[in-house]
Amino acid sequence: MHQVFLFPLATGLLFAIGSIFDKYILENKMQDSTSFFFLQSFLAMAIYPLLSILIFGLQFPSLFTMLIILFTAIAANIGFFIYFFLVKNYDLSSVGPLAQTKLLFAIPLAFIFLGEFYDVKEFGLMALIFVGAILTTYSKQRSLKALLLNNRLLMLALLMSLSWALADVPVKVIVGEIGAPSFMAWRYIFTIPVIVIFAILLFKGTVRKAFVQNFRRTIPYALIASLIGFAGMMFLFSAYEFSYTIPSALILSQAAFVFALAFIISRIKSSIIAEKEPLKVYAIRFLGVLLIISSIYFLITGNMVF
Repeated sequence: MHQVFLFPLATGLLFAIGSIFDKYILENKMQDSTSFFFLQSFLAMAIYPLLSILIFGLQFPSLFTMLIILFTAIAANIGFFIYFFLVKNYDLSSVGPLAQTKLLFAIPLAFIFLGEFYDVKEFGLMALIFVGAILTTYSKQRSLKALLLNNRLLMLALLMSLSWALADVPVKVIVGEIGAPSFMAWRYIFTIPVIVIFAILLFKGTVRKAFVQNFRRTIPYALIASLIGFAGMMFLFSAYEFSYTIPSALILSQAAFVFALAFIISRIKSSIIAEKEPLKVYAIRFLGVLLIISSIYFLITGNMVF
């Protein structure tokens, strides 16, 4: 049962390292978020199913489960599309913690679809996470009014988190039928038609030009990021076999890992991550991260159904 705690923590660290690669690539290699979204999608579709099948084999789901997996693929890729846009255009020390706000949506969705019960404390936790999310978007250029009423970063991050929560909630049921490795393989098999539709709509003009021009210098770094993501998802989906909510809470550790790595690297080598906010801004953002991370304790010690 210790896997339900260790696997998500390993996932959080791996995803944080992957985020560092994403930020570096979008600042120094392929500087168009949509082009990079397609590159990472193409790599994932090629690598993830192949590795999963070679290492673990492949189980075939029922027709109904296939439809659910297709839905998760659609929702997940909408989230990733927004994620790469945010990583390109905003500080990683803000985007990284915000990527964990899917718990705001995971709690009510898990209650509706999985029957996991929560009481008033859990809804208080959601409010705490939301306040923390607002604080992580703080910058010296953003006024208090903009922070609360015109916060594009926060709104896009919440949309991203909703997409990822919708993609992940059915996982507990699916992996109970076919296991985590087969789920990963099938999700990326079903990602193929999803990306085809994205490509028809978006892979043209400046997006295609940026992709072709920067492909060679980006591909080594993108491959490393993809392999890190593969390892992280394997840990996470394996943890979902034991519980959905505890891994969803512990994956919030990624918020602390990303914040710390982004802050330290931007101070040591700004060519990798260029964040130039004063220390006061980071102090307020860190308070937001602490509010988000503190929710882990209250969630895993609350009244939950495993």
